Parts: sequence; structure tokens; C-alpha cells
Amino acid sequence: MTNIRLTLAALVALLALSACGDRGDTVEATSSSANNPLLSHVPANTPYVFANLEPVPNEVIDTYLLRAQPLLDSMQSQLGTARVKMESTQAASSGDAATRFAHAMLVELDGKLSREGLESMGFDLQSRRVLYGMGAFPAVRMSLSDAQTLRDTITRVMDNAEITVPEQDFQGVPYWRISDEHHGGEPVGLYISIFEDHLAISLFPMLAEAELLPAFLGLEMPPASDAQARLKTLNKNNGYSDYGSGIFDVRKLADELMNPDTPAGKAMAASGDLDPSTLSQVCVAEIREIIDNTPRMTMGIRELSTSAVAMGYRIETPATLGSQLMGLVSKLPAADALTDRILEFSFGMRFGPVRDFVREKAAAISADPYQCEHLAELNTSAAQALEQINQPMPPFLNNFLGLRVSLSEIVMSQDSIPENARGYMAVHVEQPQMFVGMAQMFLPDLSGLAITPGEPAVRLPERLIPVPGMVAFAAMSQDAIGVALGEGEQDGLPGYLDQDAGPEGTFLSASYDMAAYLDYSDKLSTHYKALAASAGDAHQWEPEAAREISESARKAFRDMADRNHTYLRFTADGLEIENRMTFK
Repeated sequence: MTNIRLTLAALVALLALSACGDRGDTVEATSSSANNPLLSHVPANTPYVFANLEPVPNEVIDTYLLRAQPLLDSMQSQLGTARVKMESTQAASSGDAATRFAHAMLVELDGKLSREGLESMGFDLQSRRVLYGMGAFPAVRMSLSDAQTLRDTITRVMDNAEITVPEQDFQGVPYWRISDEHHGGEPVGLYISIFEDHLAISLFPMLAEAELLPAFLGLEMPPASDAQARLKTLNKNNGYSDYGSGIFDVRKLADELMNPDTPAGKAMAASGDLDPSTLSQVCVAEIREIIDNTPRMTMGIRELSTSAVAMGYRIETPATLGSQLMGLVSKLPAADALTDRILEFSFGMRFGPVRDFVREKAAAISADPYQCEHLAELNTSAAQALEQINQPMPPFLNNFLGLRVSLSEIVMSQDSIPENARGYMAVHVEQPQMFVGMAQMFLPDLSGLAITPGEPAVRLPERLIPVPGMVAFAAMSQDAIGVALGEGEQDGLPGYLDQDAGPEGTFLSASYDMAAYLDYSDKLSTHYKALAASAGDAHQWEPEAAREISESARKAFRDMADRNHTYLRFTADGLEIENRMTFK
């Protein structure tokens, strides 16, 4: 019975979290009027909160649902097949509770894997939603268009499955509590309540009911919730839109876990894993000192339209650490976000300074080890790192600045091995002439090549090229050694090597054709599946139904996918990660 209840809860949570959007037709966020009334439930001291202040535009939802239609059709086909098979074996009526529940869900979902179908169950793809912490424990709220219809749906499924999950009541507010109280350990409850205007779901230990249930049921509202104002300020300062953003405060979460008087602290003590009351003041101080290096993380949607989705992430650090990290990055050209090449990649990090940075941090720990017994492993790791980092580095690594790739074509063999390509590759080092000279000493075929900074590219001997039939040329700049792959590509190699550096602090950037990437990964997957089958391990791969749905999902995504552009950058405030996907 417990499994049935948990399955029901998981289903409700999945459907709730998948419902989003609005019937507005604009794709522009309007921060001045943005509002999410569900944020009034969020306490001011919550460790984390993620929410949308404006629902996703109707135009965007319909466009992506249309693109995903082949996947929905495949899922519908599998649902129908499973339902017929179950009914033909009479398992739907004579089976155990799990089987009856599965059949009831198949009946309910049959023909409803669409926007209209979900709405007929009580959901609406136009909702405001929020995920936040009641202390350390998560709570989700999502607005509904018809709460009674959702309640009727749940009741209908349970009645059809002949399963009873009693609805409870606390001070006049009904809710379900689904838990596994008979399998040892501290029981945890999954709490679900359907209000007049929204659905609420939370997970917390049953011993914390007295403290958390009134807040979960809206009987005790936070006296001064600042979540609305915090998210508006966050969006303005970071360029996030009102379609979704969030804050994760690591310090506040750690305080919840290390305080023996909080619900989380009491739950940890009851579980027997770690009693926060046994933590010494030294442990608390040292743990907080570590956390202060990355005290807060934020994320948000930067762009949302029918043709593109962009996300931004920030991991904040103290200014001193941020400046140190920026000093480790090489000034290399970044991948072009607007390129039409299959792949552009750039990684720039100065290995010499990185080694010195790691040595400095490890030496500081070794000189003043952590006193907290729970951090003893960090002391050991620091000592090991210090020993390894003091080993001599090869000159190439010590002078390494970065690696870049720009390919317009990649030809793969049936064994998923590259057998030809067109484009450029470059290794950036502080003294490229020295490394070419060293290579010429060990490779006689290179000795006759006049590779000079600023001069035209020269053709490499075929004996030096590992792929038969591939044509390659080499050139050099003041800080890079480059190779052009393919006849005619050599003319653009000098310009490629001399491109301007990207934004300061950018150490990794990539832009690639998502459809081409999926084609390559599919070939690679097929190759390894064939190897597994030949080795007698074919049973390890997914069942037929799961495989069909997976393939449909990949095909639907491949048909709509255009490009993916990502970059990672250190700033004085921490680490920035940006990702933008465009669609056809």
C-alpha cells in the first residue's frame, strides 16, 4: 500500500511541476508589474527560493508542445499498448493494489497527453509556481485553474483502483500524508494539499509536523515575507527575466542543519547519522569558514521565446578569491556564439599559476590544519595535494595557455572514430617557437618545415597525420601553434590564430550544432550497444517501450534543435555560467 501511495504522490508532483505557462501573448517580461501571490508563503529566512513572477507566454508553450508532438504520440501509443495488455490478462481487476493503480492511471491518462488533456484533469499550463525551503525541507506551490477538477481526478483514480488513501484534516484544512512508517528509521511524510487556488506539496519528517504543518497548510503565514522583493532585485541586478529565477543560500542551509533546535537538526539527531548538538564551536566555525568561499548561488532565465532559451547561473565568492581565480585564466579568443560551424570550443587556463594557487591553498591547510574531527579528511587531502603538486611539471604544461577547436565538418567511421574533418585546431603556449623546436628535434619529418610566427601555413607530411588521406597545414602566431584540416582551410588559419581575446575571465566557451551532436552520440550509442550485444550483455539495455519513447524524444529534439552556446567565466564576484539554446 505504501508503494501505491508514494506512486500517487510522485504522479501528482510530476504533473504539478510540469504545468507552467500563461495565456498572455507577449514574450517580454514586465518586472514593474510582476507578481506571484504564492510567494507570501515563503519565510524571510528561507535557505532557498525559486519562482516565476510572470507565467510563460502562451505562444511559447504552444510552440514547444507542437515540436514535442511526436514524443507525446509515442508515449500515447505505449500507454494504449500497456492498457490493452493489462486488460487482456485480467490483471486490471484481479491483480494486487499496485497493478490496479497502474491500470487506473493508464485509463486516466489515455488520450490526455496534450495541453487539453492535462487541463481536463484539473491542471492548466498557465501557472505561477514557487519552490522554497521551510527550514531545510522543500515545499512546492503551483496555482491551479480548477482545484475541484484536480481533486476529482485523484479521487477517480483511487476509486477505479479500489484503493483508499484517507484524507486528513488539521484545523479545517484537508491534506494527505503519505509515509512509510513501518520500515524503521525516522519516518518521512510526503504532504499534499489542494487549496482553492493552488496545489501544495512538501516533504519533511513526521516529527516536525507540529512545527511545519501549520505553515504548509497556510494556517501560519510568515509575518514579513520578502521573497517577492528579493527576486525582483535579483532579476534586475543579474539580467534574469521574470519567467523564473532563484536564490540558494548555502550559509542559511548550513545553519539549519547545524542548529540542534531546528526541525532539520532534530531530524538529523533522531536519524542517528549526526547529532548537531555534538558539533563543537570549532567545527561550526570551520564549516562556516569553508562555506564563506561560496556562500550563495543564483540562477535565472535570461531569455525565453519561441526560438531560444537562455539560462544564467552565478556562484558568488568573496572579492579576494574572485580576483585570484580571474588571474588563473588565459586571455584567449572565445567560441563564436553566432558561428555556423559544427563545433567551436575554447579552453584557456594557465597551468603554472593554477599549480601555484593549489599549492598555496594546500600549504595553508597543512600549516594550520582544521581542528574539527569531521574535516580531518580535508587535512589529509591537502597534504597529498601538496606532495603531488611539488613534483616537477613538463615545460609544456608549465607554459600551457589553452586549447581551441573550430570544425566545419566531422566525418565518422562506422566504429564512431573520426576519419576526416575540416577546420582548425590550436594549442596556445607562452613560447610556441621553443616547442616547435623541441618537436623538430624528435620528429625528423618536421625539421625541414619553416614554421614562423606570422608566416603562411605550411603543409604537414602525410606520415605525421594519424588519419590516412587527411590533409593538414601548420602555422604559428606569437602565442599559439595551429593546424588547419582540409585543403583550402589553410588560408584562414593565421586569422584564426590572431583573433581577439574574449571577455575577461572566460576560461571555457563552446558553440555547437545540437542536431549534429545528437547524430554523433546516437552512432556512438549504437556502436556500444552492438558491442554489448556481441558480448552477451544486450539485456542491460532499456526495454522496448522505454527505448521507443527515448528514441522519439531524441528525434523530436533533433528536429527542433539548432545551436547550443555555453561559456564559463570568473569575475570579481565569482563564477558565471551562461547557456543559450536556439531552435528551428
